[in-house]
Amino acid sequence: MNEYKEQEIKVLDVDVSKLVENLEKIGAKKVYDDVRTIITLDTKENTFLNQKDKLIRVTDEGNIKVTMHVNQSNPEIKEEIKFKTSRLKETMDFFHQLELDPISEVSAKRISFELGKIDFDIDLFPTIPPFLEIDIKHLEEENITVESLLEELGLRNNRVVVMGTEDIHKLYGIDYFEVYRKDL
Repeated sequence: MNEYKEQEIKVLDVDVSKLVENLEKIGAKKVYDDVRTIITLDTKENTFLNQKDKLIRVTDEGNIKVTMHVNQSNPEIKEEIKFKTSRLKETMDFFHQLELDPISEVSAKRISFELGKIDFDIDLFPTIPPFLEIDIKHLEEENITVESLLEELGLRNNRVVVMGTEDIHKLYGIDYFEVYRKDL
């Protein structure tokens, strides 16, 4: 499982237009700018989330990405396994046959950039301020530090966290699974 370890930080309360400008200024290339739909799946009893500490998510962003987060409640050791499929309906039918159905669904804009091997995702959820996700796995080989990157992006005074999207919502007093609840 170690090869699936998530290595990212999130920078909260970003000014999107200024951040996009700064990303382009340092040479990052925009690779995605669209609304994506994020569907969380579980059993009726929420067995995966509540008992197994796993989160299963299907994201429709032009292609269909399936992600399982393992150790969901602990971002320090959280791992993820991802794969892509080509058809949303068949993917959802497959999971339905396993008794995994939508428990939440949200449409959220994402703007993604790449700088060498470093990925930047600006997420704009409808109920919280925008935040930046930085995949830090390749910073060292790109000869960049977190501190210098935050400085270049004008984010040195922003709050930086290591936590999942659901926990970021909690910081703002919002229950992710309740506010985006998908009634079965």
